[in-house]
Amino acid sequence: MQCCDDAVILKNYIERERIFEFLAGLNIEFDQMRVQILGKESLPLLNKVFSLIRAEEGRRTVMLDVSNIEGSAMLITNSRNMSDAMNGAKVGKTEGKKIP
Repeated sequence: MQCCDDAVILKNYIERERIFEFLAGLNIEFDQMRVQILGKESLPLLNKVFSLIRAEEGRRTVMLDVSNIEGSAMLITNSRNMSDAMNGAKVGKTEGKKIP
């Protein structure tokens, strides 16, 4: 790298690649959202893309009365991450409840 401008260019490139990977991994039901995001004049930040998809998923859950959490748009497929997520889910389920 020559200067701090190169670092900014690399950061933007990596974020753009992550956005494309995330959008490519979405379920087919989110095709319209994928098209809307990619059709923008400039790509939003990765966090904004996440929030757009989560908002759409929430809207669909409310509108379609879908109670299946396993159909999440951001379902973890890596078995190691899935194990970590499940352990976190167990912790979250027991908070606020009395355990005998």
